[in-house]
Amino acid sequence: MRYVTKFLLVLPFACLALSSCSPACNGSIETTVLFAKPGPQGVGRNIYVDVVNKPDLGIKKTLLYEGKEFGTFPHVVIINDPTSRFASNRTICFSKFRKNAAATGGDLTEEGLPEITVEE
Repeated sequence: MRYVTKFLLVLPFACLALSSCSPACNGSIETTVLFAKPGPQGVGRNIYVDVVNKPDLGIKKTLLYEGKEFGTFPHVVIINDPTSRFASNRTICFSKFRKNAAATGGDLTEEGLPEITVEE
């Protein structure tokens, strides 16, 4: 019985290390979170993601983070998250979204990146 108790205590930590323990994005658009920055006018967050299963949604882009090259990714999109509901996610799954108008006057290194807001 003592070993069963130890196993049950370790199980949640094992799930954190294994991707198979996270919920699947069955039938939805799946993205991998790269990093996040404060949103427009300091409200919410802009989450930079790489789209996994809908490549035409994003564009290939070399991203900078705090002035240093973060990496080049094939399908980058910025998710506008005004309520910070995705603040701790490593992946984001959704099925409905709307494309936002291109931002002007922002960081020139982000010019051309598609911006979306997740609706579901």
